Amino acid sequence: EERGEMFVTRQCMDINDQVMLYRGHRNARTMIKQANFWGDQYVISGSDCGRVFVWDKWTGEVVNLLVGDSHVVNCVQPHPCACVLATSGIDYDIKLWEPMSVDKCSLQDLEEIVKRNEVMLQESRNTITVPSSFILHVLAYLNRRRRMRNQESDDRQEQEEDNESQ
Repeated sequence: EERGEMFVTRQCMDINDQVMLYRGHRNARTMIKQANFWGDQYVISGSDCGRVFVWDKWTGEVVNLLVGDSHVVNCVQPHPCACVLATSGIDYDIKLWEPMSVDKCSLQDLEEIVKRNEVMLQESRNTITVPSSFILHVLAYLNRRRRMRNQESDDRQEQEEDNESQ
C-alpha cells in the first residue's frame, strides 16, 4: 500500500531469510537477552558466560569480548549519538564502556569460551529456566490451598460433632 512516497510491503520472513548468523555466545539461563547494532560496523549481544560479544556486522567474526558481569549479561544498549555502550546483567551494577585504545583486542581465550558456551548450551537444551519469583508465587498459592482445605476439614468436623451432640 502506498503512503506518501514510502511503500510498505507486508511479507512473512522465513528462517531461510537470515542474512547473517552471529555465533559464540550463550542464551539459556535467563529469559531476556538483547542484540543490538553498535554503529554501522558491529553487532553486540550479552551472553550467559558473563561477556559481551562484539561481531563484525559484515563477516560475523568476533572482534571483541568484554567481561560485563560475573554471571550473565542480559542487556546491551549503545548510546544513540556517542560511542558509549551500557551493559547490565545479574550483578547489581550497570557498566558503561567507551573505546579507549587503538590497539587490537586480544581474543586469545575466544576459542575456549566459545567451546565452553557450546557445551553448556548442549547440556541445558532440555532445561527450563523458571524465575524464582514464579516458584515463590506457586508455593504461596499451594500453601493457601492447603490451609483452605484444612479449614474446610475442621469446619466439617465441628459440624459433625455439633450434629452428634444434639
